[in-house]
Amino acid sequence: MKKRVLIAGLCAVILLLTTGAVFALSTWGDVTRVSIDRAALPDTGQTGDEVANDGQEADEGPVAAPTSGDGVDVFLLVGSDSRDTLESTEGFGEFAGDRADVVMVLMRPSDGSRAGLLSLPRDLLVVDVCDSTNEHKLNDALEGCGAAMNGATSLTFTVESLIGHTIDHFALVDLAGFQEAVDAVGGYEICVPRAVRDQKADLELPAGCTLATGAQTLAWLRSRSTQELTDSGWRTMPGVSDLTRNERQRDFLMSMMGRLSNFGSPGDIAEVAQSIAPFLTVDSELSLIDAVDLGWTMRGLSRGSIDELDIPVSDATTSAGAAVLVAQVDIGELVDEYLAPEIAGERTGAQAG
Repeated sequence: MKKRVLIAGLCAVILLLTTGAVFALSTWGDVTRVSIDRAALPDTGQTGDEVANDGQEADEGPVAAPTSGDGVDVFLLVGSDSRDTLESTEGFGEFAGDRADVVMVLMRPSDGSRAGLLSLPRDLLVVDVCDSTNEHKLNDALEGCGAAMNGATSLTFTVESLIGHTIDHFALVDLAGFQEAVDAVGGYEICVPRAVRDQKADLELPAGCTLATGAQTLAWLRSRSTQELTDSGWRTMPGVSDLTRNERQRDFLMSMMGRLSNFGSPGDIAEVAQSIAPFLTVDSELSLIDAVDLGWTMRGLSRGSIDELDIPVSDATTSAGAAVLVAQVDIGELVDEYLAPEIAGERTGAQAG
């Protein structure tokens, strides 16, 4: 199975790096824009709102965007495994188009309370918005529905159907951008008790702490079969899986947030932004002011100041033989319990009664 790439939350890092009071308009102009088309869903003449407000249609037709909740800004942060901007695809495999290697949702309550970060496994089994009779992995949603819907829109609708809240903004960074980001901020420290490797991910690190380059960090975060060197030779690290990648990626995000909060001046941020902007895609409604506001908020985030939401999953196999993950909880209820526990508790009690 071909390895995909990138990291959870990298887009959040990139948004931060592309902000600041002195962020040049020329740099902002290098950022790619994409439209989130809410006008109509594929194979239906109804708008997203019309379908969302009709329970029967929503069940029988493609998944629509739910009504936006008040009091919270929701950002969809995506890492793409596009090879388009890579000088070499050695070690990564080749295929056309994009897939979402990492999907994260940042929820920022407007009342100033703690932000939440929800990581959605890329192998999560979801309804295909292009064909509601079909299911596929979450990462496949970024491929879109041909001419009927672009990838950003289909992934946005898919995530909205899972979390029960409308996505306010979308941001995506590709593989090349990831490596540029790490190198631009001076590397990322990876500490391991033993030497590790993963030949498929092109990973090789010595025991101890390494200030990794962008390429080394990428290999660490994309590795699914990490091996460690023991006295008896190489062995697969216990418990390593696709979920391990999510944990590593969130650790990376938290660490980078801490590093970036130490930038000495807006000029430092702008300098990094200029090297990364060509690899960043945001929704067409995200303005420079919005990006500055989000970036300044995220500048103070750290592992102790943000709530990390986990989704319990189980392994499964589709009829076609594909290995997937199945959520063991209602993801929308999980999000509601975080955003408004008192309301979620009342609803749960009413349903039980």
